[in-house]
Amino acid sequence: MNPALILKNLGLSEKAAQVYLASLELGEAPVQKLAERAGLKRTTVYYVLEELVAFGALVETKQNKKIEYVPAEPSHLLQRAKERLNDFETALGVFEERRRAVYPKPQILLFYGPAGFKEIWSMIFSSGEKEFRIITPAQSFLGFVKEKYIIDWIIKEKKLLGIKSKQLISDTPYARQVVAKDHREGRQSKFLPKEYPLPFTEIITKEFVAFISSRFDNMLFVVQNDAFAKTRTSLFELLWEKLQKPT
Repeated sequence: MNPALILKNLGLSEKAAQVYLASLELGEAPVQKLAERAGLKRTTVYYVLEELVAFGALVETKQNKKIEYVPAEPSHLLQRAKERLNDFETALGVFEERRRAVYPKPQILLFYGPAGFKEIWSMIFSSGEKEFRIITPAQSFLGFVKEKYIIDWIIKEKKLLGIKSKQLISDTPYARQVVAKDHREGRQSKFLPKEYPLPFTEIITKEFVAFISSRFDNMLFVVQNDAFAKTRTSLFELLWEKLQKPT
């Protein structure tokens, strides 16, 4: 067991640990004796005394204009170390908040029903996004809102904000009607093979990805994480490049 190493683990510098150990052996002592016992230069000891006093390892005394130093009990150092640890634990939330300022914590937001469906679109339109990607079976939206709402609010707001979109859509008669309006609704589309059904709609932005089930399942959630969004974007583009334009 190395006492100097243990003191360093408590937060003392190497030389401060040497001086404290010398002080324990000497009891009350002036700087010169501490330096001799610790095997350090007197000027070096002067340099670390402030550290030791601030740490609570030494107490400065003065008698007849003579300054000497008394070592604190080792149990006192243990108590101080516990207090510092407790202070850190108490303030841990503050440090975590500062960390999250640089590394935002990912969030998963759950929504339900027509109100949740509308909230997801509000998030998209308030995000500043200028292009989003969507993978959809086309008719899933109609379980949450009427087609009039899609045309009069979603499509209208999308055009008003100058937002473009690319979509991979299941090849159905209804989807063909939607794709026929691509040009005037600021959209590009490609059909997915009919043998691969899509129970969910996925809307991909730069900051988050929204998943919308059928109204029957009533499951809507948003994953707020730009790395996840980037991954989904890459996979979308991979599929996009492989598929043919609609005919």
